Amino acid sequence: MKKKLTFSSLLLASIVATHVNASDAENTYEINFTQEAPVIDGKGVDKAWEKAVPLTQFTFPWRGDVAPDTEFRAVWDKQAVYFRYVVEDQHLAIGTDPERAILDSDRVEIFLAKDPQLSAYYTMEVDPKARVFSAEASYDMVKKKRASLDSNWNWPGLETKTSIMNNGYIIEGKLPLTTISEMGLWQDDKQSLLLCALMRAEFTPQKDGSIDMGWMTWVDPQTAKPNFHNPDTFGFCKLVK
Repeated sequence: MKKKLTFSSLLLASIVATHVNASDAENTYEINFTQEAPVIDGKGVDKAWEKAVPLTQFTFPWRGDVAPDTEFRAVWDKQAVYFRYVVEDQHLAIGTDPERAILDSDRVEIFLAKDPQLSAYYTMEVDPKARVFSAEASYDMVKKKRASLDSNWNWPGLETKTSIMNNGYIIEGKLPLTTISEMGLWQDDKQSLLLCALMRAEFTPQKDGSIDMGWMTWVDPQTAKPNFHNPDTFGFCKLVK
């Protein structure tokens, strides 16, 4: 059953938040500290999100269409990083093939990398039904393409919940700080900086049964064809207190 929440109401409820501060890099998203963690239930209404920085600079780098509204927010406490996507989507695509259902669905994506060369990086793709496609991958800097991808890998401790609205969907998630530390993803000694890529797959079902595939990014990698698996898709996510 669809929720009665709307994308617009959620945005209006949180317009008091500040904007992105790109003090450490051209593309840096600041993750604010919270004393009271949001409940990961897919509803997206906890007060903690009001203190989070709204990131809305998602575009279609590889097509001329105006991108539908997408908002990403994240906060952290001593236990975990919490994130929320609020997505406008008038025509949801929900995959049903048992072997590739998530990859045939609308979804939001977060990649985290061990280093700028992407010697190891990890994908997180979450669809409107809270299904997660995860993978451990690597990139070949010489050949300029992905070198490996293991889709049998899964994020330790990851929690996701979603809800479908009248004109889109909400995705909430929680990733333990212990997972980030054990995977060696921190980019500084203070354990405050992450290499992160934030994206969205915007799919529209067609009358003939096919799917129009649109690819949205926060950071435009300046590639000729759609390619999320690229060092230039990454920016920084910085935990601040």
